[in-house]
Amino acid sequence: MIRIVAETGFGYAVTTPAASITWTDITQFVDIASSGISITRGRQDEQAEVQAGTMTLALDNSDGRFTPGRASSPYYPNVRKNTPIRLRVITTAKNLLVNPGFESGITAWTSSGTPTRAASATHVHDGTQAMLITWGAVASQTVTSPVVHGLQIGQRYTYSTYVWVPAGHATVQLSVAGGNLGSANTLFDQFQRISVSWIATATSAQVRVRAVGTPAAGNQVWVDAGQIEEAAAATAYDSDGAQESARFWGMVNSWPVQWGGLQAKTTITCTDVFKRLARAPELRTMLTEEVMLDEPLAYYPLTEPSDATSAGDLSGTTAGTLSVSAVGSGGELAFSAENAGPDRLGALTLTPASASNGKFMTADLGQDYETRSRLAYMFHEWWFSTTTVSRVMFGLTSSDNRYQIVYSLNGSGQLTIETTEFGDVLLGTSVVTASLADGQQHHVVYDELSQRVWIDGVSYVVSVTLMVGLRHLTLGAFTNSRLWSGTLSHLALYAPDVPALSSYVGHYTTGTTGHVGESGSARASRIAGYVGATVTATGGTFDGIGSQAALGSSPLSHLQDVERTEGGVLIAARDSSSIVLQSRDIRYNPVSSLSILYADLETAGVEFNDDDQRLVNTVVASRPGGATQLVKDDDSRDAYGPYEQAITLLKTSDAEVVDAAQWLVNRYADPPPEMRQMPVEASTLGTTTYRALLTADVSSVFTVTSLPGEAPSSSTTVTVEGYTESIRHAQHHLNFHVSRTDSTTVWVLNDPTYSVLDQTTRLAY
Repeated sequence: MIRIVAETGFGYAVTTPAASITWTDITQFVDIASSGISITRGRQDEQAEVQAGTMTLALDNSDGRFTPGRASSPYYPNVRKNTPIRLRVITTAKNLLVNPGFESGITAWTSSGTPTRAASATHVHDGTQAMLITWGAVASQTVTSPVVHGLQIGQRYTYSTYVWVPAGHATVQLSVAGGNLGSANTLFDQFQRISVSWIATATSAQVRVRAVGTPAAGNQVWVDAGQIEEAAAATAYDSDGAQESARFWGMVNSWPVQWGGLQAKTTITCTDVFKRLARAPELRTMLTEEVMLDEPLAYYPLTEPSDATSAGDLSGTTAGTLSVSAVGSGGELAFSAENAGPDRLGALTLTPASASNGKFMTADLGQDYETRSRLAYMFHEWWFSTTTVSRVMFGLTSSDNRYQIVYSLNGSGQLTIETTEFGDVLLGTSVVTASLADGQQHHVVYDELSQRVWIDGVSYVVSVTLMVGLRHLTLGAFTNSRLWSGTLSHLALYAPDVPALSSYVGHYTTGTTGHVGESGSARASRIAGYVGATVTATGGTFDGIGSQAALGSSPLSHLQDVERTEGGVLIAARDSSSIVLQSRDIRYNPVSSLSILYADLETAGVEFNDDDQRLVNTVVASRPGGATQLVKDDDSRDAYGPYEQAITLLKTSDAEVVDAAQWLVNRYADPPPEMRQMPVEASTLGTTTYRALLTADVSSVFTVTSLPGEAPSSSTTVTVEGYTESIRHAQHHLNFHVSRTDSTTVWVLNDPTYSVLDQTTRLAY
């Protein structure tokens, strides 16, 4: 029998952490007998791109519970698209309890009332530790197991465990949550096995250890060697408890209502979190995305197209648009999409005719900002460049003009903050620095809370009057005078409950370096974070990544750029909403995790192939802003003709690009025969082998032995690239897409296996 656990997170988003989701067990409604479950994962081969994983399953909808918008559904109104869903397979010889002997801890159990739990080696029935429960002096105290899955409705089960109760302490009994009670222990100062039986009415249950009556404070019991089994009474204890293997995590695309005659069903197709990353809006520049993560109340990147006549707010609040105003005559105001701003990706350029003749911009920041500026401290951030002193960058005023704050450069080119509390003369505080009117880009963060200004990442103490109720923004001037001459960009205004000062200041690094050179794992985490996703990095050291400052495509596209540059694999996790990024060295000289006889595959479809599908003997490689270089294998070109591939990688040097190109040609100039599919009927194998197959994922390694005599060799070692699987009541068919593992073997000096001249002396990078 194949045991599954299907759960949905009605009312939650797919990126919500699993621990924060209240999962609904829908296992009993899954049609595993006739329709079964189909899953796809990974890629077809090692040169292909990983595709979004999918899962299809049919649900019994005879009571309309899976009908969207149906008010009588127990899940109403949360039967909706993109609902989180996860699937696991349970393997066990008999015992359905996970961690039955508490060898991996006791944290999964919970207490009701006042009992405490601890791992203890004082009295142990099996293994090295037991769970020690200490009762309080109240009635109805229980300790409850985690949810036990894999039950069959209508089947009788028995939960048994060994308990050690000291003489004079309260007796204990077992129970099923919401159901039966078992008999209490009758022996003391020794282990005694107690049990409780019940008939399952659901596919999952929880069991409990409970104190009988009201124990005295400090009464104790040691609990060990628990077992849940399909039986009317307890049988011999099996310490190898159940193992739950994640098969899919993603979202339900839709909930179609269908009928087969009078039988209503819902066949759902689900997609993993690649879907969300691919469908997310195109990312703006890296600097803009970093600022938006800190949730400004008003944010004007000022990177509009060159023909724009106004500037928009990206904060999503009620902050108004910046519109053009003018004083006197002459002067120009223009947006530049090229070679301007800190990241050279755009800025507002102001060129007045004089200090009192030209153009500037104004905006009403709205009621939200005005209200917040009465309740919280202000944090202001912006970038500028100029060669002109004694000019104003921007100013903020309250609706009644009582409070005013103005940021300018004084006659020495130093940042000056001018304020008034009563609408009178502005009083200024200057920051003693070298002149900032040097034509370079400068970054400023003003922290009203701690009375500090950060200029280009350096902190300076200031003394500035606190402002209240600010609402109106004037950019590039103040009171129609001291018109700014230069560029302004990325003006962000914050009024948070909890300031993220280090992030605000850290935007200086983003703007000046674009984080060029940070590791592939760090870059992937950065990009995923822009859409609330997380990345789990596996493997060894990741290469540094070049500039992605402009971004401009979907998050998935940019993550795949990182994946290609690293030469690793990017794939959605099977057990969470995370993305997994594997480094390329995870495949260097790997150790096989499973050896399986060809005969034990028990399925047709195994074949070897020797063709030009993966042949690459010429690579044209480049990087943005770097050289275009060609790497080739002349012997392969002479034998087969040119098989060319062009690659663009975000490497930080031309030498790294050549290394990557040589690695590609070395592996694929003349690929030998290889197995490409490894189909296996997993359900017919022993528990250990079955679990190994369920644990396998992309980049896992298998060895198939005792191949037929017609095969190129008697055994072969292969690396998993992806798979399809079909799960039914008594069948679990896995078809692994595989590649030759030895294509990624690398030279290890003096090693008997990986130092064979002209065979395993391939240099990796």
